[in-house]
Parts: sequence; C-alpha cells; structure tokens
Amino acid sequence: MTFLWMASALVRWVRLKIYQYEVTFAVYMLTPTEKFIFNSLLLTLISMILTAIYVYLPDHLRSIYSHVYYYCVGERPFATTGISSIGTVFCDSSTQALEVMYETAQNAAATAQATVPEL
Repeated sequence: MTFLWMASALVRWVRLKIYQYEVTFAVYMLTPTEKFIFNSLLLTLISMILTAIYVYLPDHLRSIYSHVYYYCVGERPFATTGISSIGTVFCDSSTQALEVMYETAQNAAATAQATVPEL
C-alpha cells in the first residue's frame, strides 16, 4: 500500500512540474506541432550547453587555477604539468598527423629528385 502511495505521489509531482513548465514558458497555448518544435529546440539547446560544460569546463577551470596560482605565487603550479587537457590531446594528434604528412611529402620530393637527373 505504501508503494502505491509513493508512486501516485511521484506521478502527481511530475504532473505538477509539467504544468509549471507549460505555464511558465506559455507552452500551453501552442499547437501540438509548435510544442514539438519548441521543446525540440529547447532540448537541443540544453544538451549542447551541457555537452560544452562537460567538455570545456574542466580545462577552463584548470586554466583559471593556473592563472590565479601564478598571480599569487609567481610560478607555474605543479598540478597542471601532468594533467592532459582537451587542447593538448587534439594538438598531439594533429602534430603527429602533420609529421606523417611531412614525411610523406619529403619522400615524394626525394623520389622526384631522383628521377629528374635520370632524364
């Protein structure tokens, strides 16, 4: 019996939150198509913001901590030297790709120079 009461209380609470959302943002006066479009845009915006917070906020906080530590102490903090960030991960992989492309171009140029004297 207690479980049914808790389930009905949860359903009542969810309905109240949906009602508050619709009244606060005036979604209740939209047609179903407009509601779908509005809710889709809102969900997309919120998911993009949460993704950006998850990806970029730790690196940004680390950078802020590094600057505050530098201003207070005058040297770089030891905590940030061993921690890889999003930027360094992308830079390392792009640097490796550029090195491979450079070696490929260098080998192609060497092969072309070897064939030119033969002509």
